[in-house]
Amino acid sequence: MKARLLIPILAMFVVVGCGTDNPFDRGADLPNSGDTGGEVTGPVSFANDVMPILQVCASCHSGGAGGWIYTGGVESYASVSEVINQSSPEESELLVAAIGGDGHGGGAFFTAGSSEYQTIVAWIASGAEDN
Repeated sequence: MKARLLIPILAMFVVVGCGTDNPFDRGADLPNSGDTGGEVTGPVSFANDVMPILQVCASCHSGGAGGWIYTGGVESYASVSEVINQSSPEESELLVAAIGGDGHGGGAFFTAGSSEYQTIVAWIASGAEDN
């Protein structure tokens, strides 16, 4: 009987988490950015620097919300590669959505110029390698 009550409560939490007032913890600044005002100070790794930023995406996009699937698993690089623009990193769908643009139903997860934003821009601009 207790399990029957827990499932609707968990479902409600997930649905609320995918709204514009997303309550999920978006994490601290990355070690790579330090106290540099968001400027990236070293090489950026997809696995070590970019994936941790995108963990919050999996809360809604693991089910394909908005037409993009991101689970944070082994297919992460392929999923992210679909929504980046190497010619103009700031115009990448990934970044536009993450700062709340283009009707992103999840709202903004960070701001343009933040350490998270700069880390992803630096990764894209340096070739967006699967490293």
